[in-house]
Amino acid sequence: MNSIENLTINWNRSILIDSPIDNDLVKKITPQILSLRQESTDPITIGIDSPGGSLAALDLILGLLKGPDQDGNDGEIITVATHRAYSAAANLLAFGDYSVVLSHAQVLYHDVRFVEIEDVTPEKARVAARALQDTNDKFALRLAHLIIKRLIWVYIDLVKDFEKDRKNNPEIHKRYASFVDVYAPQVDGVERIDLAGFATSLRTRLSPQSNTLIANVMERLEKWVYLTLIAREREAYRQKGSRTPGLLDGVKKLHKDFSGAPEKFQLYEDDLKFLLCLIVGEISEEKTEDTSFLSVLNRSVREFGILDSMNDSRHIIHAADLMLRHGHLFLGEERHRELDDMPEDEKNKLFAQTVPQARLLWHFCVLLCRELFEGEHILSPADAQLLGLVDEISGGGPIQSRREYRLEQAEMGAGDT
Repeated sequence: MNSIENLTINWNRSILIDSPIDNDLVKKITPQILSLRQESTDPITIGIDSPGGSLAALDLILGLLKGPDQDGNDGEIITVATHRAYSAAANLLAFGDYSVVLSHAQVLYHDVRFVEIEDVTPEKARVAARALQDTNDKFALRLAHLIIKRLIWVYIDLVKDFEKDRKNNPEIHKRYASFVDVYAPQVDGVERIDLAGFATSLRTRLSPQSNTLIANVMERLEKWVYLTLIAREREAYRQKGSRTPGLLDGVKKLHKDFSGAPEKFQLYEDDLKFLLCLIVGEISEEKTEDTSFLSVLNRSVREFGILDSMNDSRHIIHAADLMLRHGHLFLGEERHRELDDMPEDEKNKLFAQTVPQARLLWHFCVLLCRELFEGEHILSPADAQLLGLVDEISGGGPIQSRREYRLEQAEMGAGDT
């Protein structure tokens, strides 16, 4: 989707979603979708004015719109919030290959909810709660994979203001930099993504009802950084001549008492260290209301599961690749110019140096999406663009969109000739 036309709303090739997203809507618009896709491979414009609905129905609609046809061509969509994009409709808006919000429209994110549960029992309620948490976490990962590209675009647009925003908000920036710098320190010859500067700039530009999102995300990111470093740097076992116990000394002794094979225990050492850190971190958390051990364990296991998914190397490689596409920012102008002629071993070394930054950026994205799926968040069009949920605000927003940028470049080129 590179041409300006493919980033431009086309109401002559469109479908309007102006009702709840459910099976009735799927039946209604399926013939329209199939007809438009058979007619052309050009993007379909999806107008959205919906209170939300079912995620299962949303997946069916996305499959019809974007899945491969008989010739293997994937569909592309331009999503447009014309009035309301609430809940599942907000996800549909964000899942557009190019996403636009009209200046008067409103976007609402909240946690996934069941419409109804019949014959509620305590066990049904517990199962339902776990299922909702799992759905929230999985959707947060899916959404993060989409918005990371938009967030990098926002970063590129805001980077010129980082220094000014840092000077205007020194305490906020100082706190963010304190743990960002610990996890991803400066590497000689490689520019570093300024996540502390980015978060500070976002927080100062978001509306009052939304800037707490960034504060909460960075608080969670800080916790993840220090838990990760503790689990990584703390010795698993007491070293010879040391009085400091290892994290797994007692656990390994217990494994031996169960006649467990030593080589099998070794397979789980890193995961055990991190899970123990999560559990102790939850026990130590002052804000925790439910302090029963079962609740502590459930929260820790949930957190372990989502962090394990976040650490999938495919996601980190995706983030690193996106960064390298804008190498002049993340590698420096000189290294970026040298990239094409660089020997393969040097490229691999350079890629490895970007991984901690890519991992940090990816975790920021996922934590932002998780935050959107907790509680209720009413977003203005400007908030939605700053958070990477949409590409463009009709009439202009705080970030220059890709379409606006390409129009500007085209006009400059015409002026040169």
